[in-house]
Formats: sequence, C-alpha cells, structure tokens
Amino acid sequence: MLHYQIDRIDHQVAEDRSQTGTFLIGPLDRGQATTLGNALRRVLIGGLEGSAITAVRIAGVNHEYATVPGVREDVLDILLNCKQISVNSRSRELEIGRLVVNGPATVTAGDLQFSSQVQVIDTGRLIATVADGHSLEMEVHVERGVGYRPVDRHSEDTGAIDLLQIDAVFKPVKRVNYTVDETAVGEGGSARERLRLEIETNGSVTPDDAMAQAANQLIALFQPLASLTMA
Repeated sequence: MLHYQIDRIDHQVAEDRSQTGTFLIGPLDRGQATTLGNALRRVLIGGLEGSAITAVRIAGVNHEYATVPGVREDVLDILLNCKQISVNSRSRELEIGRLVVNGPATVTAGDLQFSSQVQVIDTGRLIATVADGHSLEMEVHVERGVGYRPVDRHSEDTGAIDLLQIDAVFKPVKRVNYTVDETAVGEGGSARERLRLEIETNGSVTPDDAMAQAANQLIALFQPLASLTMA
C-alpha cells in the first residue's frame, strides 16, 4: 500500500479574505506526483461547487446601460463590482440580499443584508458611491453552482425586465500551481518524488477543504472501476 505524508507548509489570508495554502505531498514513486497534481488541479479549478451573485435589481433601472442619479458608477460598473463579490451560500435555494443606502456614502458588500444562510466574504468590496441627497436601493440574487455560467439572453424572464443577469463565476478556487521535486532514492535504487501544491481560494472555502473536496470527487470517479466485474 502506498504511504505518503501531507504537510501544509504555508497558509495566508489576504486583505480581500482570499486564502492561499501550500502543501507538500510525498514521497511518491516516479510519475505519481505529476499524475496526482494534474488530477487535483483539474478538479480544483473546474469541478468544485461554489456560490455567486447571478442577478441584480436596482430601483429605477431597467437595463444595464442606464445610470443611477447621484451614483458615481454607472450600472455596468455596479454589475461588475457585484460580480467580484465573494459569497458563500449554504442553501440550495435562491437567496436574495437587499440594501438601501442614503448618501453621502460608499456602498460596500457589507451593506447587503442576507439571511443567515449566506455569508459575504469580502465585506469591504466596493459596490457604488452615492452622493449627498441621493440613495441607492438594490437587490441581489445568490445561487450555488459549478464552474462558469454565462447569461442566456434567450431564456431571460421577459416579465422581469428590471432584473439584470450577471455571468456567474461559481468557482471557489482562483488559482492552482504545482511543481514536482525529486527526493531521496527509495528502496531498490528508485528515485522518489514530492508534489508541491499551491491552492488559492476566494475565501469561501479554505485550501484544506478545497483539496479534500477535490480528492473525494476523484475517489467517487474511480470507485466504480475498483469493483468492476465484466459479464
């Protein structure tokens, strides 16, 4: 049976609450580090479930090319800012967050009010800047999903023309890098390897949990092959 050790040698939390973890996995036989690194990277980047803002409703606005009186940013800028907000929803259902802010004010993600099922990761993320004597009223929709979901203009609900759809990036992992280092020679003179894996997440999941989820997905993928019986 293959035995190796997993060490987390670094863990950092950035100002925007994103997290980076670096892991050393080994010793492994020649070729196994690349196999493990490739498989984990593919699942980490594109296979993990996450949460994202998928639509925005702004009071008095019915299309994305409009402007909001007294707000420095136009609607397109507000939508882009909302797209960059990292959230973590524990609900399988659509969650709705709302805010009403009177100027002068700098509106951030922390002003959004959700149910207890949704956590805003980077509360300082800018949404808009409201001038004195004006206000901003918004509603945002949060969903769970996998990968990237572009807006399908043909399937939009024509009865809700003021609901502005956003291309949703559900991926909780932002970046994965890995390198392979040779270690001491093992029994029988065979070279051994060690995998160095660096995982950066948006803060909605820790690098440790992201790697565990990816590993469990790979186990589920290979499990049927382990009990394969051909008639």
